[in-house]
Amino acid sequence: MVKVTSIEKGILCSEWPAHAIVSKASIEEETSKRQALTNEPHGLLVKLHGIKGITDDAWKIISGKNVQSITSALAILYDRKSGFYEHSKIMVDLRFLHDFAVVYPVKFFEDEGSALAWLRAFKKK
Repeated sequence: MVKVTSIEKGILCSEWPAHAIVSKASIEEETSKRQALTNEPHGLLVKLHGIKGITDDAWKIISGKNVQSITSALAILYDRKSGFYEHSKIMVDLRFLHDFAVVYPVKFFEDEGSALAWLRAFKKK
């Protein structure tokens, strides 16, 4: 179960459990929780604690019109202490860079403060 919270106006956080498999159902759950918190486009900090996999159906949603319409920027925060750390980075890097086009900026971080500072640059004034 993915946890979605508001960090501040214009920035939400989605935290995935350790060793999660990101599926169509879990991305739909995340998206509905985000939309319940705000109807405005927002930056999203995604905290990954080592994911085992991401299904093709999940990627289609991530790169789909609905998610793109609510996402102004995506910061992915990796947890070095989790299992599947390198596997998660490689899997996400390859998919975002090669397989699925998204219109919002995506950047990878290992430090939450840096991720939040980057997301703040995309907030509407």
